[in-house]
Amino acid sequence: MRRTLLLGLLMMLPCSAEREKFAKDKYSIDVPASWKKPEADTGKALLVRQNKEGTGIFAISKMEVKEGAKADLDATTKSLTANYKKDLGLENDPKAESGEVDGLDARFVVVAPPKEKQKADAETPPTMVYLVVIDAKTEVIVMQATLAMPVAKETGEACLSMIQSFKRE
Repeated sequence: MRRTLLLGLLMMLPCSAEREKFAKDKYSIDVPASWKKPEADTGKALLVRQNKEGTGIFAISKMEVKEGAKADLDATTKSLTANYKKDLGLENDPKAESGEVDGLDARFVVVAPPKEKQKADAETPPTMVYLVVIDAKTEVIVMQATLAMPVAKETGEACLSMIQSFKRE
């Protein structure tokens, strides 16, 4: 019920977005007009966009699945979150939730520092990461939002909107 209400509210948000394709035009998302490609090198990411304040980065990458193999979303998600666990001072593994994105099996996980480490330092504000790992059969698509804390409402809504707009072309 809560998820349906949130989705309904997000659909009513006034925002201008551009449909951007990636991975040889196999997939697309809606990117808010104010989110631009960063000037810094984006490495192997398929798509990277940053909000105008510089407090949020949304990136999409993919991992190939070997022919005849099946993606292991749980293992992939655990491996990806392990990379953040030490950096954020987490004692326990973040819990992933199962779901779907555009009819594809997916895992969702929020990786955030414990409450006592969430206070902003003048030099380096704490960050959180929201990961979505999608089984696209021949590849695993990873959507990652890296956000400075506390997360501005508009920034969080923009990231959620991009995730929800994911489509296979």
